[in-house]
Amino acid sequence: MATWLVRCNMTAESILGLPAVERDPLELIEALGEGFPAKALPHFKRAARLSDSDFARLLGLGGRTLTRLKSARTGRLSADVSDRLYAVASAYALAEDVFGERDTALAWLEEPQFALRGQRPRDLLSTEAGRQQVRSLLQRIEHAQLA
Repeated sequence: MATWLVRCNMTAESILGLPAVERDPLELIEALGEGFPAKALPHFKRAARLSDSDFARLLGLGGRTLTRLKSARTGRLSADVSDRLYAVASAYALAEDVFGERDTALAWLEEPQFALRGQRPRDLLSTEAGRQQVRSLLQRIEHAQLA
């Protein structure tokens, strides 16, 4: 299990408005497979201060799909959407952990970063490869290894 996932899973769950899953990664995998409660979407959207269009783009959802999911206040998200949502929330949680507060983390995610070839970290979070780059940069910042 990747260190960032274990370290940040409580914070990611908090950002999603979900009860804490035990540190056992298999429990998290089970929760992802069952799908998160639909309320996790608006909770994260508020915490991340995202517009509907930015939120849909970040999760790789079409506008209509997001509208449908948002209107289903009860029920569960699909395993696929839950997995993407958790992955993105984990990256946000890591940023908050590295910078010590949400406002600073959100500002950093919005600013173009030289180490990401001038791209905004938030714009890279819609793919696993992009999330890896953002996590790597955050870990370098945390350990003062920027070159």
